[in-house]
Amino acid sequence: MSIDLANFGDHAETTMQTKAAGSESVGIAGHYHVVCRDADGNIKWEESFPNLVNAVGKQLMLDTLLSGSAYTTVGPYLGLISGTGTFAAADTMTSHAGWTEFTNYQLTSGGAVQRGTASFSAATSSGTTPSNVTTKTATAISYTITGAGGTVGGCFLVTGTGAVVTHGSTAGTLYSAGNFATAKVTTAGDTVSVTYSTTATS
Repeated sequence: MSIDLANFGDHAETTMQTKAAGSESVGIAGHYHVVCRDADGNIKWEESFPNLVNAVGKQLMLDTLLSGSAYTTVGPYLGLISGTGTFAAADTMTSHAGWTEFTNYQLTSGGAVQRGTASFSAATSSGTTPSNVTTKTATAISYTITGAGGTVGGCFLVTGTGAVVTHGSTAGTLYSAGNFATAKVTTAGDTVSVTYSTTATS
């Protein structure tokens, strides 16, 4: 009699250690480009400057994107800032102690005495290498300086519920505000053209 014995076995052991982390951040920035021409069309001054996107503006942007079912687009309206100002992230339309609105202007097209409405084109993106930059740009708004003219120090953008075109109104949400490196002098009859663009970079 013979007895056959057989053992079969399989054993596998795998160990993996990793310390991988992934993160993605998005920065929001805005940019104003302003050109002033005299009554004959000659350029008096030209300046580009970044703006401060205010805290309430960022909150409105995220609330609109992530909880936007009840949101109604108002504006946005672009106004001019008077003289030399100081700006803070906590500024709102009802509380911005460092600056005041410049009001000696009207829309060049139609002559209405009011802020201009920023009309934005569709957003475009640069792709993903080395980083993604998504840009949205408004059509230039042209203002004619009136009355005694005065010193223009920068620009602001107001939107959200309650925002209006009326000079001096504190209604709505202050999205952004920014100033020139040096405040600029204007006189009646000058034309000030403002282009606003905003970018999201990741």
